[in-house]
Amino acid sequence: MSSDFLRATRRPTSDEVLARLSELVPGFGAAWPGGSFIEEDGFFTVHGVFSELSSYIRDHSATIGEDTWRNLFRYVEQCVNTDPHSENGLSDAACTCFLENIAGEAEISRTVLPHLGSESRKYFDQWNG
Repeated sequence: MSSDFLRATRRPTSDEVLARLSELVPGFGAAWPGGSFIEEDGFFTVHGVFSELSSYIRDHSATIGEDTWRNLFRYVEQCVNTDPHSENGLSDAACTCFLENIAGEAEISRTVLPHLGSESRKYFDQWNG
């Protein structure tokens, strides 16, 4: 089995998700350390990362460019499709702690709608009513 196959099929760690989102969204990495989402021992979950990202997006949406939106939601779609039936996995974190948190925010909703993938859009629309 090739290392590419292993890398493509395993779930990313919290650190990897944070690193990827920090690459995709300029300024997000500098805004981390995630406030209340980091335990005393430094541990954090993918849910905490996505929740902190939703706060960052709400506060900085006006300064985010089209390429960033497009690349961010391409990654979010990959996350949503990772483990769609898990209640504690990457998909759940992307849906409940990010998409759900930014849905219903009128200005943000209009901005992100064209960038949502099909599975992300299904979830987003449930909360964006």
